[in-house]
Amino acid sequence: MKLMLLLTSSFPFDSGEEFLGNELQFARGFDRIIVCPCGLKENSVRSRTLPEGVECIRIRRSSGGRGEYGALLRLPHVRGELLKLARTGRFSLARAHETLFFMKNAVSIFRALKQEKVILSADDVTIYSYWFYDTAAAGALLAEFLRSMGKRAKLVSRAHGFDVHEDRSSLKYLPMRDYLMESAAAVFPCSEEGAEILRKRCPQFAGKVRVSHLGTCDRGCRGGNTAGFRIVSCSYMVPVKRLHLIAGALRQADFPVRWTHIGSGPLESELKELAKMFPSCVRAEFPGAMSNADVLNFYQSGETAVFVNVSSSEGIPVSIMEACSFGIPVVATDVGGTSEIVKDGENGFLLRADFAPEELLRALSRIRSMSGDEYEKLCENSRSVWEDSFSAEQNYPEFYEVLADETDLPDLSGGR
Repeated sequence: MKLMLLLTSSFPFDSGEEFLGNELQFARGFDRIIVCPCGLKENSVRSRTLPEGVECIRIRRSSGGRGEYGALLRLPHVRGELLKLARTGRFSLARAHETLFFMKNAVSIFRALKQEKVILSADDVTIYSYWFYDTAAAGALLAEFLRSMGKRAKLVSRAHGFDVHEDRSSLKYLPMRDYLMESAAAVFPCSEEGAEILRKRCPQFAGKVRVSHLGTCDRGCRGGNTAGFRIVSCSYMVPVKRLHLIAGALRQADFPVRWTHIGSGPLESELKELAKMFPSCVRAEFPGAMSNADVLNFYQSGETAVFVNVSSSEGIPVSIMEACSFGIPVVATDVGGTSEIVKDGENGFLLRADFAPEELLRALSRIRSMSGDEYEKLCENSRSVWEDSFSAEQNYPEFYEVLADETDLPDLSGGR
């Protein structure tokens, strides 16, 4: 039996990892496809349905008990990681603890996975970790274990944002990078920017890094609409999204504009207070969190002039992909892989990462002042960028074709 085992954090339970709902519709090339969420809580609730032919197992993790860290220190790849930190002058107790905690989680997941009969019954297993983090390390341990039983097994992993950028972590460190790269048959960052970071970080494994963009499904192209000049942002209301900068720009507006922010979060009351200071020509709306289907229906109504994203860090935002799929122009900060989907002057405008609110206001004013033909071209270009690089119907079948191809991704087992 040829099995694909997808390791997620919580999908299809609770919230998060919404992109997988689209992706799994295109999963092909395996006898069985099983999703295994590895970070569930006792009270986690199944919240998403899976496509026909895709199954889910819920593993039961357990602690290794007293002396677990001592046991981890006996693992060669863990000792190697700590020695490398020491040799390169990067060792600290905090980083050592981070490494051990990381591997503790990985081993806990691995122990649970190797008890699952459906996994052990397969003779050909592709382990697909959605994140290049502890689930990937668990997948590496599982692949090694399955190969020791004479089975074919390989690990592949996607890589997004936090699991690529060491500089974004509090310790400026992500554990076990070399081990993960060595163990994987391929790593698929979602952006060219992420791919370049991984290649520079582990140049000896650069050939394993292959960009694989995420994608959104085609709901038809309505194009934007400058009537009423409605700008839209869509995100969780947290500091990294820097929504106060949108508010700061609109506070200076001297033309009619309607701002709709979709999403909720801890900064909601603060944003609503800022909106009270807007001039009379600016109207703000906060409808709160919406289902993805409702968000797409909102875009499909054709009432959005510009989509705005001013995050301080990103991979390639799926929210921008969704807006572009409807032919909506975008103004966004030039961070992460955003420049791969927002082409400055073609389908919107890029802002400096540390932009001032006045710069955002100028970009919005520039779009508002465009002739009908100029704005229509911006909309057409936005849809074209999406069609070329971020269509789920194009990207995901290609991705699964690679995963299922025995010649393209060897199992690294030396023929066992």
